[in-house]
Amino acid sequence: MKTSFIKSTLVAALSLSALGAMAGTIDNSSISAGAVANTAAVLGSSALQNIGVAEGNSVIRHSTVNVTGATNTAAGFASSAKQYLGYTSGSGRIENSSVRVVNAHNLSAGLGSTAVQKVGFATENGKVVDSHVTALNVFNTSAGFGSTAKQSIGGAENNGVLKNSTVYVNGAFNTSGGIATTATQRIGVAR
Repeated sequence: MKTSFIKSTLVAALSLSALGAMAGTIDNSSISAGAVANTAAVLGSSALQNIGVAEGNSVIRHSTVNVTGATNTAAGFASSAKQYLGYTSGSGRIENSSVRVVNAHNLSAGLGSTAVQKVGFATENGKVVDSHVTALNVFNTSAGFGSTAKQSIGGAENNGVLKNSTVYVNGAFNTSGGIATTATQRIGVAR
């Protein structure tokens, strides 16, 4: 009896895991976020902030993502950060949509560091089609020992397609600033 209960529980757990791996869709929707903050702050640190994100063979379609004042901070020892705003992954597509981000700050600042920030971006055979991406005053900073940074705005990667779309960026700052440094900023890029 105990063995069959364990098997049943295992089957249920695996079924729920499979459901979690299904495609994410944001369709005919409006997402608006203002003055949002996410912080890990020291020791093992990490953070991660997703706003208007669809993952796993995903699509943002006929939708609007507006973000004003998004702050994501790890700030310390083993750090990391990441911040995805109007982003799709896993054959991700942004179609007939608008992504507008103003005053976004992503900060790692420390020993292990990293950062990353993606705005209006699609990955893994990603496509941005018939869409508008606007980014104003967006900051991505690594600033420390292991450093890295990266920032991707209005584009697609890993066999990416950017088609019939507008990407407007004014004030995009990507800084690594430290010992093992890197940086990398991509705006309106399909690769």
